[in-house]
Amino acid sequence: MNKRKDFPTREELDQAFHYLHDQINRISVLEVMEIMKEEKEGNKE
Repeated sequence: MNKRKDFPTREELDQAFHYLHDQINRISVLEVMEIMKEEKEGNKE
């Protein structure tokens, strides 16, 4: 973090945003895969 201020730099904010965005996308993909798996298993019954 920037030592002169209590605020993160633009680069640090950018990195944090991209990290969070990637994690949200990963969770979304896993949720869709789980839904598809449940639907597929439901059709077998």
